[in-house]
Amino acid sequence: MVAAKQSKRNQLVLEHRLVSLDIAYDGASRVGSSAHKAEVDASYKSGYEDASSQYNQQILDFRSEINDLREGTFSQLESKFGNLVSEAREALMTLTYECVTQTLGGFEMQAEAVEKIVESVVKEAGLDDERMEVRLHSADIALLEDIDSDLRSKHPGLEFVSDDLLRRGDCILASRFGKIDGTIDNKLSKLRESIRPS
Repeated sequence: MVAAKQSKRNQLVLEHRLVSLDIAYDGASRVGSSAHKAEVDASYKSGYEDASSQYNQQILDFRSEINDLREGTFSQLESKFGNLVSEAREALMTLTYECVTQTLGGFEMQAEAVEKIVESVVKEAGLDDERMEVRLHSADIALLEDIDSDLRSKHPGLEFVSDDLLRRGDCILASRFGKIDGTIDNKLSKLRESIRPS
């Protein structure tokens, strides 16, 4: 070991001439090239995986936002379309009802039409052999007599009763089981309800 002292110029002044020199390393342990490469690769892989994870999460978030936007848009369209359909149905119902009402208002009752009206009410009652009282306008009963209708032969329990409080085309059937309202107003009411938007 060589003794040395520090000069005023911050330099080391040796007391003897150096013969040899050993340099000692007092830092972290040295890493070989292969270990260094492995550490670099591991750092790269870790960084790549972190970046990929963040990127995939951003994609998922973006898809979620798109889905929310799409569902919101479709919900708004569905709501508006539903309102339009409802309004169209209501308008169609009103138009149909008015057309039928106006058509019936100018309809001239025929004997065949009266016969079919009675047949439909009897069929609805389902009482072919039972005693049934059928109330019609007197003019409608006269039409049936003019064509010599075979309603009585088909349904021997039928009894026609004249009722001029009824309108032309109206028909009310009464039996021991109750009444069936075959008036035009009742039929129009059923028609109106059948085409009313649900």
